[in-house]
Amino acid sequence: MLVKRWIMQEADLDLSRTLCSELGISSTTANILVNRGIKSKDEAESFLRVSLDDLIEPFTLRDMDKVVARVLRAIRDDEKILIYGDYDADGITSTALLVEFFRDIGKEVSYYIPQRLEDGYGISLKAIQQIHSEGVNLIITVDCGVSSVNEVAAASKLGIDMIITDHHEPPEVLPEPLALINPYLKDSNYPFTGLAGVGVALKLAQCIKARLEGRDKAGPGIDPSLHKYLDLVALGTIADVVPLKGENRILVKHGLVLLKEGRRVGIAKLKEIAQVSNNNFGTGSVGFQLAPRLNASGRLGKASIAVRLLITEDPDEAVEIARELDLMNQKRQKIEETILDEARNIILNERDPDARTIVLSSDRWHQGVIGIVASKIVEEFYKPTVLISCTGSMGKGSARSIPAFHLYNGIEQCSRHLEAFGGHKFAAGLSIKTESLAAFVAEFERIACETLADEDFIPSIKIEGELSLKDLTWGLHEELAALAPFGPGNPEPVLKSRRLDVMHPKVVGRNHVRMRVSQGGCSFGSIGFNMGGIYQSLAMRKVCVDAVYCLSVNEWQGERSLQLNLKDLHF
Repeated sequence: MLVKRWIMQEADLDLSRTLCSELGISSTTANILVNRGIKSKDEAESFLRVSLDDLIEPFTLRDMDKVVARVLRAIRDDEKILIYGDYDADGITSTALLVEFFRDIGKEVSYYIPQRLEDGYGISLKAIQQIHSEGVNLIITVDCGVSSVNEVAAASKLGIDMIITDHHEPPEVLPEPLALINPYLKDSNYPFTGLAGVGVALKLAQCIKARLEGRDKAGPGIDPSLHKYLDLVALGTIADVVPLKGENRILVKHGLVLLKEGRRVGIAKLKEIAQVSNNNFGTGSVGFQLAPRLNASGRLGKASIAVRLLITEDPDEAVEIARELDLMNQKRQKIEETILDEARNIILNERDPDARTIVLSSDRWHQGVIGIVASKIVEEFYKPTVLISCTGSMGKGSARSIPAFHLYNGIEQCSRHLEAFGGHKFAAGLSIKTESLAAFVAEFERIACETLADEDFIPSIKIEGELSLKDLTWGLHEELAALAPFGPGNPEPVLKSRRLDVMHPKVVGRNHVRMRVSQGGCSFGSIGFNMGGIYQSLAMRKVCVDAVYCLSVNEWQGERSLQLNLKDLHF
């Protein structure tokens, strides 16, 4: 395990005391709210209320009026409309949402999901030609298109109107479609830039619905007929790892209720196949169990079958597709393990241990899986990492980074060695000629050396409260649970306790450590996922530790108890 820095978050104590008094909550919860940017009782109550009425009016998005007018004309004139999505879970859920929405308002539309290896990311010229041959008049993209300058121009020449809906950071040169909806646009007045692609798709559906009913505005809240789509919004938003704050937190909070209930037949069957329990169902259940199975279709097969899963009303078809996705995910895991083992062996035995970056390439690595492996390499070695899958004279790479290194900016400085690239601070993709690999490796390393300090390579854990074990009550757990859903931008609160006696440590499952900790006559069960490497240090003698953890609930044989979900230990 990597040594981690523990950083205590310091809240404004005066503001914290005020919230503690006005809301009748613990000082721990008040401190956490302050650390979330809450500055008043009204802001705190809004944060804790998580109301759909607090969503932003969707007509605020630039070009929305123009988009809705064009869509209504297409419906009136019975034009052919196609939804063009991306092959990841966000694109899949976005596509399913709009296909189902149009079906519900009486308009049948078609959809197209590109294949990762054949079409590549975004809109492909080959797809545009095929779509034109099918007589499509209007293309609506979801979760893609903001960088597709040439492809949009090609569609326009063929007489196809194109509406781009996207959420990715736009490039300097934008395409020129009929309309472009993206909260990230520099001239957008939309106050929240963090929406996932599926969130933008929901906004479009809201506005079309409002105009069909003669309303000037779509808000406040969500039209009751659109509420059923919130499961798709939650699924895509969590899977895309966008910040769970603002509108995203509201949408995910309400969508998780529908996901837990499994009202959508495809999701219900996928949960059954994946053995997803409703006990403690939350963002982790979606991010680690449901989303990977949807993503597997885009990594190893055709993502269009995942769209079918989400829109089918046939239980038998849903079971068949869910099983296929589960098998794909198992295959993906095996491929991933093989690549990870190979990459780890190269890093440990062939690479300079003092290098500040990791760039590896192979003609044996599956392009659809290297992004996941790159993430795991970063977790283990904590360095900016690029893995490249080579075919002939070309390589396709996936990159992941650490907080101190802005990956997109770093790769941009190496652009003279690349054929194409795109991404953001923590994740990016690139295309490179194999003859340029050595030059790219050297320049990427040079940039990291100039940018990063020694301390940047030490991962940190931010701690939001120090407590004694006797302070860990069900009341505190309920207060902390009200801050959910947790994820990027709204992390699960990490707490700290000192001088805990360790009892009965043992390794369980796949490299997890389970034990009890006690302090002053109070004890709790504890679980440390992927912390089996510290077992020997715990078992060799009577040990006293400082621990950082999240307060969670363990459910076993009908009994519920509080437990510590360990994040790190100091001996």
